Amino acid sequence: MTPNDPNGSIRLLVRLLRRDAAGIRRCLQALPDALDALAAVAADGGLSVVLLRAFDDWALAQKVSVERQRALTQRREHQAARCAALEKGLAGIASVFDAARLPFMLLKGPYLAARFYGDPRGREFRDLDILIHRADRQRAFSILEQAGYARRSRVLGSEALTAFFVHGFDFVAGGVNLDLHWCLSRHPSIDVDELDMWERKGTFLLGSRSYDVLCDEHEVTLEVLALLRDIERGRPQIKNVVDLIQVVAAFDATMPWDALFAAGRSNGTHGPLVNVLSVCLDVADAWDLAPRLAATLAQHADRRVRSLAPAMPPGSGSTSTGYANRLWAARSYDATLGSWLGWWAVSLPFRRAAHGWPRPIASRAPTQ
Repeated sequence: MTPNDPNGSIRLLVRLLRRDAAGIRRCLQALPDALDALAAVAADGGLSVVLLRAFDDWALAQKVSVERQRALTQRREHQAARCAALEKGLAGIASVFDAARLPFMLLKGPYLAARFYGDPRGREFRDLDILIHRADRQRAFSILEQAGYARRSRVLGSEALTAFFVHGFDFVAGGVNLDLHWCLSRHPSIDVDELDMWERKGTFLLGSRSYDVLCDEHEVTLEVLALLRDIERGRPQIKNVVDLIQVVAAFDATMPWDALFAAGRSNGTHGPLVNVLSVCLDVADAWDLAPRLAATLAQHADRRVRSLAPAMPPGSGSTSTGYANRLWAARSYDATLGSWLGWWAVSLPFRRAAHGWPRPIASRAPTQ
C-alpha cells in the first residue's frame, strides 16, 4: 500500500476482518497513517460499525484521531437507532406475509450482517430486502399496502411494464424502507432459474425466527450481480466489495466453484462471476483468502475484461470514471455491446422511475 493507492483502505479492512495479523502489519508498515485514512473512508462509506468492531478486536481505536473516533461513534449510534426500527419492521413484515401464506426470502441487511460479520447489527444497512416469487408480486403489493407501506417507486405506463425492466420496487412506512425483489437482477442476458432458486433455498435463524435465505451459490450470484449493477452505474461502494470478500472467504472451503461457473454459462452469469470476483480479489489483494476460487478463476481467465479496469472506491465518482465503469460492466455481461446498449437505453426511464426520481414518503407507521 502506498500513499497514492486508492484501494489501501479496502486491503487493510479486509485483513482486520479476516484476523490476519501478518497482513495487518504489512499494510501498516507500508503506510503508517493507514488507520486514520481507513477511519475516514469507513465513516463515509457505511462501514463505521464494522471498523469499530475490528478496532475493538485489535485494540486499535486509540491509534486514530479523536475526530475520526467521534465520527465513527456517531454513525454507530445512528445505526443502532435505525436497526431498532428495522428489526421491528422486519417482524411486522414477516407476520403479515406469514398470515397471508406468501413465502419470501430475506436478503442482505441483518441476515448478511449476522452471517458474515457475526452480529445482525454488525454492519450498517439502511433498509430491508426481501425476495418473492414473481407470480406473487401483485399479492405482495396488496399485503404491504394493507400493512401501511406506500410504494416509493413510480411506474411508467403500468406496474407490469415497469416491473419488466427492474428487479424490484421500493416501499416505505414510517422509518422502515423495504426493497421488494422478484428476481436477482433484471437484464436480458441473465436468466437465473427461479424454480431452482426456491427449491434450493436455505434457512437462517435470526433472533427467535428462522428465515428462508438463498443457498450459498445464489448468495454469491446475488452479491456479484448487485456489485456489477453498481459498477455499471458508476458508483461502486467499498462496503459491497468488502461484503463480497467476506462471502467468498467464508464459502471457499465448501463452495462448488466449478459447478457455479458451469451453470453461469447457461444462465448468463458466467461473465459477471468471472469479472466481478476477479476485480474484487484484485482490489482487496485477497486472492490468498479464497484459494479454491482463485484456482477456478484461473481456468476462466480468458473471459476477463483486461483492457479496462473499473475504478473502485474511493475516488470513483467522476463522470469520466462513470463512463469507464459502465463500459467495463457492459463487456462483463454475457451480451454483445450493442444488445447491452439497447437494453440500457430502453430500460433507463423505467429504472429512473422506480429508483431514481423523487418519490413519496409514507407518514404512517407499519402495522405490527
